[in-house]
Amino acid sequence: MANAAQQAQATLSLAITGGACDLSKRSYFHATITGATAFTFINRPADCMLFELEVNLTSGTLTWPANVRWVGGTAPQSLQTGKIHIFQFRRPQSTGANEWLGSYLPNY
Repeated sequence: MANAAQQAQATLSLAITGGACDLSKRSYFHATITGATAFTFINRPADCMLFELEVNLTSGTLTWPANVRWVGGTAPQSLQTGKIHIFQFRRPQSTGANEWLGSYLPNY
């Protein structure tokens, strides 16, 4: 049986498969990646301005939507397998553009 902390974690995050982050369901997602995965961000509520994705990368490559603008202008490279990577996506208020600003904490 799961302890209280594990039960709380389970309700706060949503496991995803196939790369689809359904933003109408949660703001924190987790996935174990075992092959090439193209992420999509779907069903964004109007008030959804920030969400996070925790990836346990066992193998494969990650592909991101074209409307993600990354720190430094380049999507994450050199992510190590066997590590956990945290990605954060924020909607910019100042531009009004249909884009996400992406940042990440790699290789935990």
